[in-house]
Amino acid sequence: MIQQEMESCLPPHQAMFDSGKKIPIAHRKTKRQTRLFFGVAALLFIVCFSFLDLSWEQFANGLDSIPAVAQAVLQIKFGSVPELIGGMITSLIIAFLAVVLSVVLAVLLAFLIAENITPVKWAGRILRYVLLIIRTVPTTIWVLLAVASMGFGNMAGVLGLLFPTTSYLIKAFAAQIEETGDDTIEAMRAVGASWLQIVFKGLLPGLALPFLATISFRFEMEVAETVMLGMVGAGGIGVLLQDYISYYEFADLAMGVIIVFITIFSVELISSRVRNRLARR
Repeated sequence: MIQQEMESCLPPHQAMFDSGKKIPIAHRKTKRQTRLFFGVAALLFIVCFSFLDLSWEQFANGLDSIPAVAQAVLQIKFGSVPELIGGMITSLIIAFLAVVLSVVLAVLLAFLIAENITPVKWAGRILRYVLLIIRTVPTTIWVLLAVASMGFGNMAGVLGLLFPTTSYLIKAFAAQIEETGDDTIEAMRAVGASWLQIVFKGLLPGLALPFLATISFRFEMEVAETVMLGMVGAGGIGVLLQDYISYYEFADLAMGVIIVFITIFSVELISSRVRNRLARR
């Protein structure tokens, strides 16, 4: 009796602990939302799986052919190494030229669309919408359009990568300008500086390191995209890989994959070190 009176005097949460009852952690509304989310996800999975009409027979046949393909891939040939290295160098050059040209255009246009520095706000917003449209078009489509107009080769690769790369860099540069430039812009406007003076003497010196970090990251992405897009006619090592796949030359394909892996791994390693050093300054 005394124990019951003491428990009745305890706070509700303390009484619940002492009585051994479980405290509900999740809110009922949260539980309903969680169940709804997983239910909708499961329903969408079933609908998508049915829409694609995936064949289990095809999947089983593919599994049966994996050992033969793996055996062919493991028989690496070194005779195609010079040709593959030349193609890889071409891919690196295409990526480098696309990034350099995009940087020139992006630096000029980023200050026109950044909300805190743009000289004409309505023109900057129109340009922002145009860049949004460019970004919504996949890079592969841009390369295919370049191939259709310029023909197969390296020129199509550079031009096809120019539009999406420039759009990406403009967006990234404009975001960095808007994040870091307000104080500098207000101070220089207070002393009567012109728009060009604010850009070149006030903002660019402080944004050089963030811009370089973004450029190095984009070049890292560009190398991987160049290899992939070369398979649709943009030049570089991707053309060779596509030929090896078409003629079932898996041994040469394996050597090409190794070269691509080593190159992209090296580029990512160097790019990461460059960004780390820039971040320390």
